Amino acid sequence: MISLTTLLWSCGSDDEVNPDEFGTFQLYFENKVGANSITLRAPGSTDYDYETSDGEPFNLSSLGYYVSKITLEGPNGEYFQDEISVNADEAKGYYLLKESNSISRNILLEKVPAGTYDRITFTIGVEEDGMKEGAAGGVLDPAAGAWFWNWNAGYIGLMMEGTAEHSGQAYVDHGNGVEVLEKTFGFHVGGWKDVTDNENFVNNIKTITLEFGTTVTVNPHLSPLAHLITDVLKVLDGAEVDFSTTYSIHSPKGGKVLADQLLNAFSVHHVHQSTSSHD
Repeated sequence: MISLTTLLWSCGSDDEVNPDEFGTFQLYFENKVGANSITLRAPGSTDYDYETSDGEPFNLSSLGYYVSKITLEGPNGEYFQDEISVNADEAKGYYLLKESNSISRNILLEKVPAGTYDRITFTIGVEEDGMKEGAAGGVLDPAAGAWFWNWNAGYIGLMMEGTAEHSGQAYVDHGNGVEVLEKTFGFHVGGWKDVTDNENFVNNIKTITLEFGTTVTVNPHLSPLAHLITDVLKVLDGAEVDFSTTYSIHSPKGGKVLADQLLNAFSVHHVHQSTSSHD
């Protein structure tokens, strides 16, 4: 006869943690403007969906950012670092999250050591180790549409474009079908290094650390999901953007005032446990 004690011990629990086991952790980034969900408008559209705290009407036609160097930490010393590697074929650990592509805003972290986790850290932008001149693949490949300026300035870590009612942007025809529409704005925030003898090169890379407010368990049976919010209104309001004078930012120095607000733009909406799809 099998005793009840033996039966209970054998069944175990999904919440058990074996440090020799691994699981997955899902991240979902939701972009918002204050409390509002985002609807992308065509460039030049005069349908203004949002207002800054100063009452500046605007909309968005494009929004995205690079996320890299994701780490998870737990209360008992648990630690996971997403693999980082860059070569001509791929760029592991770098993610280009676009509002226009919901799939890009879902990240599945694999080979996460079993344990409990309560904190996440990630980088907005691409640091020096992602700067592989002539040998970057995947989302870092300029030939494949990566948001790359040049070797000195690096990648655009955050791109925000749209139309604002009071934007000072005039119509510009660059030829060959390239034009800038009236009242639009374009904020391209990048820069990966400080150069002491050139103030135009600024390090706008930002590292974000967020507390979950609770613990979640990773193991072969449980794959937690963290729902993160990116509030671009906090970037605009924090930088006190006046679209009548600030409507075209395309340099590291110019983007610093926006980059400095990124630390306030991210938050945790909630985390919850999900059963692993591998079960």
